[in-house]
Amino acid sequence: MGKKRMKPRGRRPRRWRWAALGALGLIAAGAGAFWWLSEAPSASGGTPRLVLDREVVDLGYLGFETPARVVFTITNAGEGLLKLADAPRVKVVKGC
Repeated sequence: MGKKRMKPRGRRPRRWRWAALGALGLIAAGAGAFWWLSEAPSASGGTPRLVLDREVVDLGYLGFETPARVVFTITNAGEGLLKLADAPRVKVVKGC
């Protein structure tokens, strides 16, 4: 019986590398699309307009240092992006 001749191992194509590169490319494209679509629209499209549901609140007579809570609904009725930088302070107009 003679010896079996083995084929010399040549360089086989590595298809998994191309699949991995393709998957990474798809992930990168998806992340870029998500980032691009999730950006806030620019304010250059129009002017923002702040609208409050009420301007005056009458809490009646409260004792000194009695906590009170009032909720305002703020909406943007304009076309541009409305940004509130800081929490506005309340100013007492009548009676102290």
